[in-house]
Amino acid sequence: MFDWDRNNLRKIRAHRIKREETEQTLLNDPIPIYEQDVEGERRFVYYGETNAGRLLTVVVTERAGNIRVVTAYDLDAGQKREYLKRRADGE
Repeated sequence: MFDWDRNNLRKIRAHRIKREETEQTLLNDPIPIYEQDVEGERRFVYYGETNAGRLLTVVVTERAGNIRVVTAYDLDAGQKREYLKRRADGE
């Protein structure tokens, strides 16, 4: 289901995020924020949280039917406010 290799693991480690946290965020009903096109590849940005309540942004793409994490990082203060408001509004 998830496509991991040295490159995307290195990117999330740079933000002190573990593979398991990223996968949890994607499995815990994240909120889709926007879609972007990077050199012809569609990427999707989500806000969500780990089982421990850590709030993350996760950027993914689909390759060969698998979800490939491009990167992940902690939500900043504004992103946290947006995420919490949208959750409170039932999203």
